[in-house]
Amino acid sequence: MALTRLESDGIRKTPSETRKAPPGIVVFLAVACTIVAGLGDWKVLNDALKGLPKVIALGTIVCAFLNFLVRADFDSFKRAVRYFPVFLSVIVLYTLFSMYIWITDFTGMDVISRGTQKILFQLITIIYAVCMCYLFEERAVNVLFFCMCVTNGTIMLLEMPKYGIAQSISSVITCIVTFGNAEGFVRALEIHDITFLFGQFLIYYLMFAPRGTRQEKRFRRLSIALCVFFMLVGLKRSALPAVFMVAVYVFLIRRVRNPDRWVLGTGIMVFLFLYLYLYLVRMGILVDCLESLGIDLMGRRLLWSLPNPYYEFSPFWKGIGFEGVTELTGIWYDAGILNHPYPLHNDILRLFIELGALGYTLWSMIHYILYPLYWMKRHDSQTGLLYMAILLYMTVTYLTDNTALYFWSSVGLRLIPMSVSYRVVQSKGTAQRWKPLSAEEAAAEIRAIETGRRM
Repeated sequence: MALTRLESDGIRKTPSETRKAPPGIVVFLAVACTIVAGLGDWKVLNDALKGLPKVIALGTIVCAFLNFLVRADFDSFKRAVRYFPVFLSVIVLYTLFSMYIWITDFTGMDVISRGTQKILFQLITIIYAVCMCYLFEERAVNVLFFCMCVTNGTIMLLEMPKYGIAQSISSVITCIVTFGNAEGFVRALEIHDITFLFGQFLIYYLMFAPRGTRQEKRFRRLSIALCVFFMLVGLKRSALPAVFMVAVYVFLIRRVRNPDRWVLGTGIMVFLFLYLYLYLVRMGILVDCLESLGIDLMGRRLLWSLPNPYYEFSPFWKGIGFEGVTELTGIWYDAGILNHPYPLHNDILRLFIELGALGYTLWSMIHYILYPLYWMKRHDSQTGLLYMAILLYMTVTYLTDNTALYFWSSVGLRLIPMSVSYRVVQSKGTAQRWKPLSAEEAAAEIRAIETGRRM
């Protein structure tokens, strides 16, 4: 025994070494709930049931409750619950601003109903992510990845009979060889939400996954290959370059002297850039610039210009409430301006229109400034860097797509850093804390020293 006793997180075992795995039935139920909820993104089910299958993800609450009954681990429960207030801030923001707008503008019940459903689905993503991390801790990211691979693979098998085995395989090969150009079978596999989630997994396995043992290295290489495959098959060609840019960013940040300052600085710069982006979109400058470079915007010039009469680019803009833009697209479709009620394909613009200038500012501050600070200060630099890396990747999609409120993309943005935070071995305020020896321990120590001298 040493003369002093150091209690350091750096020498404690990781959660997976000190905590038993959940019972097999709990693991099975949690995995089954995730896969079934993921199958809701299959176009056949999605067209028939919309987002309803995602509610099955709430089955993880039952799994967490069963696990708690078996183990009654209050420490793990309290740790998992501590994440709730952090993530609920966004839900409170959506709810309060939307309710104020709905009441003051006498909004119709159909818009309020859609907005309430969207907010509830965002709440489900938080509950699901927290329950999964309570059940599996640092293994939660791998469990979710396995479930999404099974889900995507199952959808491929379900679509294959429509096209035949030969044509399906040919379509996949063509898609991979041509970097995403394909029709038929692969076109039916364009699963937006899950495909974007694989981009988050790819960032994690490329830059943050453990690789200390041979088994970890082998699993990491296999995971990277699967992520790239499903992203190509999902026809999200823009996502892979975004992952590459984020990987370069992570590589550079890890080589600076004070990474926390650079991560926070990145968040502040993106926060400011998004206002410039909104101005460029409003004035049509961004569209003109992109089209001059020969980039096919696939109708976004029209989509981004249609809302101009319905909002003001002003700090006093109040907003039209959650899901208000969806109502506008329906109006444009009924008027014959659009041949389909397309989403706006621009979440930054959409959030500004719906939440107003103040609501959008708070949303941006929470995501790009407060959350990175939380992960870095409450956990460590690498967890904060991981969150910022995933957020930067998702921000690229926010600019031209509708991913900010996608179910699985929202789950990944929360669950992956949360899961990795369980691997942190040195927490703030607990590292290298000295505790004096008790009288019995001191006496035993003296006897051990005297014995050693006699020998």
